[in-house]
Amino acid sequence: MPVEQLRIAFVTPPEGLRLMDWQALLIDRLRRDERFEITGQIIGGDERQDPPGTLLTRCVKLVEHLAAAHRILPYDTQPAEDYLTSLPFTERRADIALSLGSVSLTEYQLAQIVLAECSLTFGGMADPFNAAMAKDAARAPRIGVSILTRSYENPAPCVWRETSYNRKPGAVLTGAFVAEKSVLFLAHALAGLAQDQTLVNCNELTAPSLKPEFDSAWAYAQNFVSVVTDKLRTERLARSGKARDFWQLGRSKGSISGFHPGKATALSRSAFVMADPFLFEHEGQHWVFYEAMNADNHDGWIEVAHLNGDHLEHPTTALKRPYHLSYPFVFRDGDAIYMMPETQAARRLEIWRATRFPDKWELHATAFEGQHLAESSLFRDDNDRWWLLTNLSDHYAFQDHSSELYLFEIDGPDLTQIKPHPDNPVVFGSASARNAGAVIRQGNRLFRPSQNNSHGVYGYGLNIMEILRLDETGYEERLIRQFTPEDRPGVSGMHHLSVAGDQIVMDWSGAE
Repeated sequence: MPVEQLRIAFVTPPEGLRLMDWQALLIDRLRRDERFEITGQIIGGDERQDPPGTLLTRCVKLVEHLAAAHRILPYDTQPAEDYLTSLPFTERRADIALSLGSVSLTEYQLAQIVLAECSLTFGGMADPFNAAMAKDAARAPRIGVSILTRSYENPAPCVWRETSYNRKPGAVLTGAFVAEKSVLFLAHALAGLAQDQTLVNCNELTAPSLKPEFDSAWAYAQNFVSVVTDKLRTERLARSGKARDFWQLGRSKGSISGFHPGKATALSRSAFVMADPFLFEHEGQHWVFYEAMNADNHDGWIEVAHLNGDHLEHPTTALKRPYHLSYPFVFRDGDAIYMMPETQAARRLEIWRATRFPDKWELHATAFEGQHLAESSLFRDDNDRWWLLTNLSDHYAFQDHSSELYLFEIDGPDLTQIKPHPDNPVVFGSASARNAGAVIRQGNRLFRPSQNNSHGVYGYGLNIMEILRLDETGYEERLIRQFTPEDRPGVSGMHHLSVAGDQIVMDWSGAE
């Protein structure tokens, strides 16, 4: 039965807890959220520790921390520590006991909790650094995050919610990044629990198969040196205008149900980087709008060209600003044609209206001032309602657009009425959250192209997600098809897809 607030008690170790950044961030968010009531703290009795690391593990962690610490914005943990210290040691019944450290409740303590004890695990481990090192050494595609629950009736840990995030260069950055992302993931799950007071879909927890042992630490250290060396070389080449990686466009023909990236034909090139293609049909002709960029990796602009078979004819600049532009989502509303490019560098959402198609545009509307949005697109449902799908970055230390998908009901291209979906973010995890093109309608079915960001690569692969539910209270989708570089040998990634009639365009990175 719904309650006004979810009552939460923090589980702490007997010797007290020196908060890590992500733990302090979690406490601060929960205590300021009116959906939660913090009732106090409970001293846990059972330890849950990761397997001990080797001397090499500890040395690698120390060296990497010294090298990478300047890239992590530190969080002020003192207010959260003061707040935690001020909380009473309570015997009052709480709905949820939230374990902040490596301690769990005893059987007697579990009996006092109404619903369950909750805790986070990273790749099956308590320490996100240990998980990142082990996963990197094994070259796992992503780092998993799970919310575990225990109750008096079911004292064995089980998985309540789980997702996964792409790796950063190195275990220190990856661990800090994944830990920060877990804060929003856990807070979102607890907010849903405050509404229905029901724990569902819990699965048995399997023991982690990866441990921070000597062999994995050595393999990780070798891999880390290789990754850093390659990254420094790439950055040096970009500064000299000789970047190695580039994106290019390809074309295919047919229905989306029969699409395969291996059958796409490369389109003619007009810029070093050509990415995020959007097809638009106008007066019987197909046009391709795309992000263009030079090899120096400086700000991109929007180009447009006429699609004629496998050729892009007469490419020209459609829109250029003093900040980076990409993802030129072009759409029609009545007789007007609009473009909504990605303008996160300007920290707002912009919609431009064509005054002379396809190369003259005027600013029509703005929204989300001061926020970081990426890969935004609009569409109408069967009831003629407008929806906005976008990748907001809710972050402190790590700006990231590949891990959460947000949904808003809007009034159309004027952006005067914007209503956030109550279940935002509606999708978690770098395997499918980031948009990869406009929503595709096929009969009465809706499909969302999404990116698969894995293996430490941005734009590693493409997904086709079918939207199963879309209304004022819920959003559901499922994976229909997935494509990776294995489906087009010679490329290192693919991250965008656009459909108009029987024409399909996509992009991929790396020389073939």
